[in-house]
Amino acid sequence: MQNETAVRERRYVGVKETFLYGVANGGQVIGYNLVRMQLTFYLVTVFGVPAQAVSTMIFALGLWDAFNDPLMGGLVDRTRTRYGKLRPYLLFVPIPLGIMTVVFFGGAEFLSGVQSTTAKIIYMCITYFLWELCYTIGDIPFWGLSAAISPNPQDRSRVITSARFISSIIGGIPSIVVTLGIDLCTSGIVPVTLAQMFLFLGVLGGTVGMVLFSFAGIFTRERVVQSIEEPKLLDCFRYMFKNKPLLLIVCANIISTVGGIADTFTQYFYKLSLGLASLSLLAGIPGTIMGFFAYALIPKLEKRWTSKQIIIRITIFKAIVTTLIFLAGCRYYTRPEIIVPLLALQGVFTSAIGSINMVIPTKMIGDTVDYMEWKTDERNEGTTFSLLTFISKLTGSLSTALGTAIIPLIGLEQVGEEMILADTGTNTRLWMWGLITMIPAVLNLFSLIPYAFYDLEGEKLQMIHAEMREHREAVSKELAEQFQKEHGNAEAE
Repeated sequence: MQNETAVRERRYVGVKETFLYGVANGGQVIGYNLVRMQLTFYLVTVFGVPAQAVSTMIFALGLWDAFNDPLMGGLVDRTRTRYGKLRPYLLFVPIPLGIMTVVFFGGAEFLSGVQSTTAKIIYMCITYFLWELCYTIGDIPFWGLSAAISPNPQDRSRVITSARFISSIIGGIPSIVVTLGIDLCTSGIVPVTLAQMFLFLGVLGGTVGMVLFSFAGIFTRERVVQSIEEPKLLDCFRYMFKNKPLLLIVCANIISTVGGIADTFTQYFYKLSLGLASLSLLAGIPGTIMGFFAYALIPKLEKRWTSKQIIIRITIFKAIVTTLIFLAGCRYYTRPEIIVPLLALQGVFTSAIGSINMVIPTKMIGDTVDYMEWKTDERNEGTTFSLLTFISKLTGSLSTALGTAIIPLIGLEQVGEEMILADTGTNTRLWMWGLITMIPAVLNLFSLIPYAFYDLEGEKLQMIHAEMREHREAVSKELAEQFQKEHGNAEAE
């Protein structure tokens, strides 16, 4: 028993590799946040592409993602090289991803003398498509590596935590830099155009992001041995639908879409109820700080509860906290001196919960990869984690669409470029107060229903890990014997 415990607790991934894996994710997120956060502003305001064309492109590429992500995952799972099946992509993709970031943000400057809207739309579609493709080629193997970097679940938890924590710090830099850059350019303090500024940001973000993201391929290892035979592409998709624990996690994530509708109404509430949108920055400071510290709580929670138990507890806890916040402020939702401190307090708890939610479900997806290896003798990190990236995109779009659909129902009306309170007899301010506090968290309790059928935890998961250790040792021995045989034959020749 002591020997089994020692094997189970053996640490394969050192501090340096764990840290550099996190830095690599920070490099990837630099480009991602730069593009995603500034996409509409850059294309419409700076590049001069009609808003309708931009929204059409985003919708069309969203449909492409539904096919592209699982396809890329299947191709990854079929890859067999001496570097592994994930690292080859991570060694290759940072360079084209960095280049496409520069090319995409250079469009407004490169085509500054072009008046043709059609030419701009074509340039936008081609460069954004290629950027999105390069990002997908890197993102799926990166998160797949979190399951293949070590057979030890605690190692995986550490590298995922490192990736989420460091990227949350580095990933916030583009927003600050862009905001300052726009103000400096528009005020004339810096004598450059917005097009020139975005080209500079593209070069800076693409270069720095490329260098940091390359750490994932250079400084990490795949330690979980893959099967010798390459699976068929269709088999990769079949395994995905046979993976019951994974499908339950996916269902829970889709249902949790309702938890994201608060983002739609936050700025409206601050502006229309409290009178000043920038108060959100003040209320958000404690939560931002707490979000960083919350990552240190994860190892302690994992020692006490299973991943499933952690998810259930923090979801219920969030619903309780936000309900109490709502009740405390339901008579004072127009008074900043009361509401701002309440929202700051809510932010402390919800940011901590958000940090935990960034790690635990990702680790659970890695467990489902082990489960399918145990069940089918095949590991499908690529296909499995392609669902993680796809669901992330899907839930973001659904929550935005759902929030937008609710806007007219609660008495908000768009007049020109301004959102106003319509005279419908609805207590719009109270509805907004509920929508940024209690309502999303309470509705999110329904996302716990799939977890009632999730049993990949406790003794069952420990048994799977124990059996897979023995299996991997046998596969490693087989691969070593095959290599020795081939190597010996080569020397004899």
